[in-house]
Amino acid sequence: MTDPTQPPVEPVRLLLDFGESVEVDGSTVFDPTAEAVVPAVVLRMPRHRAAWFGLVLDAYTRVCHLVGADLMAAAERGPAWALALAARSAGHVETTGPRTAGRVTSGRRLAVASVLRSAENLDDTTTIAVVDAVARWLDEPGGDEYAYALLGAVTDSATQQRAYGELLGCGVR
Repeated sequence: MTDPTQPPVEPVRLLLDFGESVEVDGSTVFDPTAEAVVPAVVLRMPRHRAAWFGLVLDAYTRVCHLVGADLMAAAERGPAWALALAARSAGHVETTGPRTAGRVTSGRRLAVASVLRSAENLDDTTTIAVVDAVARWLDEPGGDEYAYALLGAVTDSATQQRAYGELLGCGVR
């Protein structure tokens, strides 16, 4: 709940040039920095813009690491990764270069990440590393066992089974 001493949030919606909209719609989200529930700011965009913003956030994070964390800290790899996967899951096809298709779709990767994040206190980097690693294992001969084992190394048995089901596309929704 928001601070009762603050006035209620007025819904607002701003439509932008490339199909994006920025909204304060009255919904809330937990802010770990403030350690409180706060009004949500919702950014909606077409899939090609999500892919582009993912690239921008990834580049921004890389540049910040080059100039040094003391001068400019950035930890945007998680949102960059999620935006790229969501864009591909929504049907965006990157046209800048060849991409090898793996057995695990972007939508399945997002679903696995969601299962892991809901059950474990994993940071963005660990979530990305685990999800991408288990997805890669499925592309290897006999890699199913290794993918399942890796999930078991980071979570309990029930979550391991749910995440593995999502990985294979037969998870319970």
